[in-house]
Amino acid sequence: MKKLLLHEEILLLALKDEEGTTYSGTGWPYAAGGAVLAELLLEGRLRLEDHEGKKHLAVVNATPLGEPIADQVLEMVASAKKTADMTTWLGRVAGLKDLKHQIAEQLVLKGVLQVETHKVMLIFSQRIYPKLDPAPELEIMHRVEHAVFSDDSNLDARTAILVSLAHVTGILDPVFGSKRVTARRDRLDKIAEDWPSAEAARAAIEATRAAMAAIMAATVATNVATH
Repeated sequence: MKKLLLHEEILLLALKDEEGTTYSGTGWPYAAGGAVLAELLLEGRLRLEDHEGKKHLAVVNATPLGEPIADQVLEMVASAKKTADMTTWLGRVAGLKDLKHQIAEQLVLKGVLQVETHKVMLIFSQRIYPKLDPAPELEIMHRVEHAVFSDDSNLDARTAILVSLAHVTGILDPVFGSKRVTARRDRLDKIAEDWPSAEAARAAIEATRAAMAAIMAATVATNVATH
């Protein structure tokens, strides 16, 4: 089986095992968006360039990766009329139509998930994605659990990016339990700061963190306004 990309690993973490649906209350689309951008940056397709005091994304190699979602985003950046910073692009990728289904379909093709269609209230059809081959998710879970709950100083950069994106978007809480995750906050901060060695990877994590903070602030403001 071909190796899984970061956004595919994010979706596997965010999917409930039995139901084949994503955990509610997480910002997994932003984690997936950050993962797609990190993948393109790590693969040398994109880079960060200074633009009026901000870091903007620029295409340095338009050669497709051969992965539909990453290549779609690469084309979006290449064809954009104006440059934009990481946070802006993160919002665009997270908001892609059918992002979950696009990622899940690639995992179906790789034999990791299966697709089922259920009727909701006997009217609407819902596509869900139960596990077909549990081995890839088990490997990811083991790797992430070891990274978070041990003090191993030999983490690889891709695992650090995966853990950091999953943490800032709240995916780790339903997967491992919020109390356990909260107790490892210092460890999680250290992972985000020390192991994604590339500046670009850190930028993807920081953009995701900023997006989640903005969502939380907007939610609080809405709640205050309606009470």
